[in-house]
Amino acid sequence: MTDQIIQALVNGLVSGSIYALMAIGFTLVFGIMHVINLAHGELYMLGAFTTFILVGVYEINFFVSLVISAFIVGVLGFFIERFIFRPLRKTAMLNTLLASIGLSIFLSNLVLQIAGPQMRTIAFPFGTEEIAIFGITMTIQRLLIVGITAALVISLFVIFKFTKFGKALRATSQNRDAAALMGVNINLMYGLIFMISASLAAIAGGMIGSLYVVDAAMGIAPGMKSFIIVILGGMGSVVGAVIGALILGYAETFTNLYGSASLQDLVGYVILILVLLLKPSGLFGGAKIK
Repeated sequence: MTDQIIQALVNGLVSGSIYALMAIGFTLVFGIMHVINLAHGELYMLGAFTTFILVGVYEINFFVSLVISAFIVGVLGFFIERFIFRPLRKTAMLNTLLASIGLSIFLSNLVLQIAGPQMRTIAFPFGTEEIAIFGITMTIQRLLIVGITAALVISLFVIFKFTKFGKALRATSQNRDAAALMGVNINLMYGLIFMISASLAAIAGGMIGSLYVVDAAMGIAPGMKSFIIVILGGMGSVVGAVIGALILGYAETFTNLYGSASLQDLVGYVILILVLLLKPSGLFGGAKIK
């Protein structure tokens, strides 16, 4: 039983890491642009397919493929903001929400028509090699997923807190008009934050595609889980997104261990209902980037 608990702790950390990358991108877009992007899961799916093509067809190194995939999907995200969300910026939030739903349906069906319903896997360079750390055995693959996530989260924290770009983003989140008066290019900030959000989703998709499978419908569940995590952590809170992701990751893992695998996806919706009833603003509530 002890071994099972240790393994569950490792699995929960890996799941939470993937969810964190998704949720951070989701909460950045909401915190700065006030847009609920329900097509976020499809950007994750596109990242997985792009990585699969680069690794499987062009035989490019997995980690280089992740970077290229993040760039390609990030650029796509930049143009999505420019041509879909920017024209709707001054309209009701419901309009952008409906636009994101339409985009989600379009992207998933487009990939389904092109790639078909087959499930694929992304080849990982280290296969199933294992390593022991403090008596805990885990695959190099899972260790690297946790490490990459940690490195990205720390890098984002440093950028947002200590760089001119980060200060401009936070100023845009807090008061768009005042930031514009101080010389901040609001349109550029929005485009770049959507690009960063899409890139994080793409990296998450590429990593999960190497761990499980890649298919056209793979973005639906992670997209909804990102929404649940952001509600749990608090809209606009990056710290809340990370903590919420870990909470959901461990909740699902231990539900699978002590309950049933069929209940694993249900636990997120139970958490969502409880948070909305007990603390609607989330653990670190607020709609400004913090």
